[in-house]
Amino acid sequence: MDIDQKFFKKNGYLLKKNFINKKIIDKINKVVNEVVVKDKQKNKKKTTNGTQTYDNYHFVYNSNSSKNNEILRLNNPQNRHKIFYNLSRNKKIITIVKKLLGGSVRFHLGKLNFKLPNKKKGSEVAWHQDWAFYPHTNDDLVTVGIYLDDCTEKNGPLKIIKNSHTKKLYSHHSNENFFVGKIDTIKNKIGINNSVSITGKAGTVVFFHCRSIHGSGNNQMNSSRPLILFGYRACDAWPLINDGNTHPEVNLENYNKNIIVGKKSLKPRLTKVPTIIPLPKKKHYVSIYELQKK
Repeated sequence: MDIDQKFFKKNGYLLKKNFINKKIIDKINKVVNEVVVKDKQKNKKKTTNGTQTYDNYHFVYNSNSSKNNEILRLNNPQNRHKIFYNLSRNKKIITIVKKLLGGSVRFHLGKLNFKLPNKKKGSEVAWHQDWAFYPHTNDDLVTVGIYLDDCTEKNGPLKIIKNSHTKKLYSHHSNENFFVGKIDTIKNKIGINNSVSITGKAGTVVFFHCRSIHGSGNNQMNSSRPLILFGYRACDAWPLINDGNTHPEVNLENYNKNIIVGKKSLKPRLTKVPTIIPLPKKKHYVSIYELQKK
């Protein structure tokens, strides 16, 4: 076990500053700007927090906006744009993911979060564990976050509570027992003051465990703070429930095409992991922003 693996195992995250070349980041930002401009020029009516499809490429809009045209997220940009696909398979990223997952890697999902400025509230993300959204047969799943712009304390950085991946799976249900995708930190006495702020220049990359408690607050700057998130799982980690992303029961061939390192197999690895099924929901296949609304 090398230094990175030891740090990740102990803390539940791993930070690599200036990890992605600036030229690549600049090219990605150019595509992001083009995509945003193109979407804003569309005349068709936009559906707020729209239902996801299995292709799952769609925008999520800020429902707090009077005009309802501020983009909170672009789901699975790698499905339409080669530059995002290439980034999701970046050799430097996959080399680390492979080590953290025990030798095999299957792509799970992609998200481009925009983190709107404070004056356009709606992009806060409450404390949660990714594992609560998509339980698997084992918890060898990791999320990779890539900053496209410099991130400081002022523009709402991702925050992670160290060591939380080794502790319990907290309920993400409301008092009415609906799955709402967030933890009641006061009720559960979780010390959020012990969280680590993930800051860094554009090109900084963070790897974090699916059970690590994380979230992010308001962006206090006047511009958006974009962050790409890619999810990966070990090839023998099989989903227990359909979360609207690449899923074997919907399209097994496509599910296997998402294997980056390793071989396809119908034999899942079962481990003793805490699991709470994310049901019932008032709405299915909606964004975390919609789920976490009061």
